[in-house]
Amino acid sequence: MLLVSKRMILVALVITLMLHAGAIFAEEGVDNWYHYEQGMRMLQVKNYQQAEKEFRYYQNHPEYHRHMFGVSHFGLGLMQQSMGRNDLAIEEFKLAIENDLHPVQKVSDSSYINIGAIYLKRKAYQDAITTYSKAIEINPKNGVAHYYLGVAYLRTGEYEKAEKEGAEAKKLGVPFTGIDDELAERKKSSSKDADAADDQPKAKGKKSTKKKAAH
Repeated sequence: MLLVSKRMILVALVITLMLHAGAIFAEEGVDNWYHYEQGMRMLQVKNYQQAEKEFRYYQNHPEYHRHMFGVSHFGLGLMQQSMGRNDLAIEEFKLAIENDLHPVQKVSDSSYINIGAIYLKRKAYQDAITTYSKAIEINPKNGVAHYYLGVAYLRTGEYEKAEKEGAEAKKLGVPFTGIDDELAERKKSSSKDADAADDQPKAKGKKSTKKKAAH
């Protein structure tokens, strides 16, 4: 009887877990990356109409894919960015951040990085610094965010901060060397300017051309 009871308890436990899993499945929806991947393929060949259709698939089926809304908006942001519609791209990336509901695949830090890229292109360097900093707050190990934050600091003349962010990016595996190269070039240029200043002839006082008055 004890053995039977244990089996009954085990069966009941399995059924309970299955029901619980079914409830989670119904609530969170299905992980279906097919349409996002198709959208990215269409984006690569600049078939924007089909790309938009694929990315919007998740929003058109909220009963199953509510947790994919952030991914959907992120794809649409990439599409608008590719088309040069940067204001619309920023709107989509912000919506991606607001709807970043996927339990595993987060897009907020990548969205901030893409917004920052638009600000860099516009030479809105302070906005870029703020945006890349937000990406790092979300994911401190995002080396790309550290690197481009360093680039933004370069553009504002904050060279020590730029060097620090470039070094952090390198630690995190980012292979870009632009920050180091530009800082090295600036140091070299400053050294040349200093040497040139030292080589300038000293100004001599003018000799007086006035004749002494005759006594």
